[in-house]
Amino acid sequence: MVLPSSKRRKTEPPSEWLLAGPDDLDVGTVVMYEAEDGFRRGIIYDTFDAVDNYWVEDEETHMVVRDASDAVVDFQSKQLHVAKPEWLRQFLLEEGEEQTAPDELPNVGVLLIGTKEQMAQIQKHFGPSSTEERTTPQQLLPVPCASCVEGLARCAAEGVDKGLRELGQSFRKDISVAVRVAYLKQVMLKLAEEGLKKLEEYFCLASVHLPFDWDSIKEVEGEEARKRRNLWNQIDLCITAQSEAQSPTESVLHNARICLAEHCGLEVSDHLWEEEVQLEMRRKLQVPNLPVRLQDALGVEVFLLVLPSNATVTFINGALCFGEASVLEVAGAGAGADEAPKEDAKTQPALQDKTVRQWEALQSSEFAHLPRLPAPWLRVRSRSDGGIYFYNKETRKASFVEPRAPAPHAPLAPPRPAPEPVATTTPVPTPAATSNNSLPPGWTQHTSKSNGKVYYFNKEKNVSSYYFPRS
Repeated sequence: MVLPSSKRRKTEPPSEWLLAGPDDLDVGTVVMYEAEDGFRRGIIYDTFDAVDNYWVEDEETHMVVRDASDAVVDFQSKQLHVAKPEWLRQFLLEEGEEQTAPDELPNVGVLLIGTKEQMAQIQKHFGPSSTEERTTPQQLLPVPCASCVEGLARCAAEGVDKGLRELGQSFRKDISVAVRVAYLKQVMLKLAEEGLKKLEEYFCLASVHLPFDWDSIKEVEGEEARKRRNLWNQIDLCITAQSEAQSPTESVLHNARICLAEHCGLEVSDHLWEEEVQLEMRRKLQVPNLPVRLQDALGVEVFLLVLPSNATVTFINGALCFGEASVLEVAGAGAGADEAPKEDAKTQPALQDKTVRQWEALQSSEFAHLPRLPAPWLRVRSRSDGGIYFYNKETRKASFVEPRAPAPHAPLAPPRPAPEPVATTTPVPTPAATSNNSLPPGWTQHTSKSNGKVYYFNKEKNVSSYYFPRS
């Protein structure tokens, strides 16, 4: 806000005004802030205390403080002064309202980083933002990594659809609604320190969220109602996707993937989610310190997912899917008929341009006419020639040879009867004692099925004879 030159203000706040802390500031708190011509009085118009961000309304003009470019000034507590340092931070709770216990499920989120072309593909898939109703998110907005901090406000001012400003204001007619970048900025500040700004050819995918209307505020209670009323009451720039974990029995990573798919219609292959793969991409991009995962000021577990510039793109069941560039294209690679397709240097087989889950879904549709494979095998179609090879989910090996289920164990064959001797001469009459007890050790007596004659068999020696054996 530019003041008339005739109106001069003190260059230092009065002695009874002390530097504020986050616990001192709430909506309606009287503060002093520094303007171009000195300190002026104002009141806290809106707070985003989770990231130490405040908007101030000037006491004299009754307007929210803006800079020369007409953007709302984001104050931090250390830039404001209050008259009583013992003031405690108060929430605007209705009379008799109690705060609920903290959520048991963690909040998860994803910040997607990709090239300009990938951002354009995602925006086209997401479609135009609705100016009729609130959606989550309302709009997806690429932010250049190189100017992720200094140019964030300008990017928001130029990129957020004008129709969304009118829609957001219609939801909260009791306050002035404007575009706010404080939440995303606190994430960007952390990442800028770790090298994000070095990715000059890459963009961060931000999401735009509108304030909740009063019907949405009244349908919840306690802490969630307070957040909708006092925290998420502006047009906020946020990370790509965030929500409360949907499945308490699954990992945080799994819940983050669900969040990205449900909010943005995006899917990324299993291979690209692997931490070692993400670390390797950071090393190649010369930003080795860029974290794979961090916790933001709101306690959200954020996964930073970098898409390789040569990532493949497909559509599966209405979702836009990014996969690693295929290194398992085996056609024409010189592999023999029984040779497994080649893997990359880290023995991480690529599943063409789809995730394992996507190939699992295709087993009952694209390959429904083929015999069912034994677990844990999948059919995978090569992008180069359309041929089919086979992938083992457990061993992560691929093969051209179709796996077969092991044959059931056949029952043991009955013992073979003792072989009958070949009669070449007239057999000698046997002694009167013909029981097995009178035979020498190892010999047994049998009757031929072919001629009814008696013969003798020694199992140990595998010898048979029509003649009575002698000891």
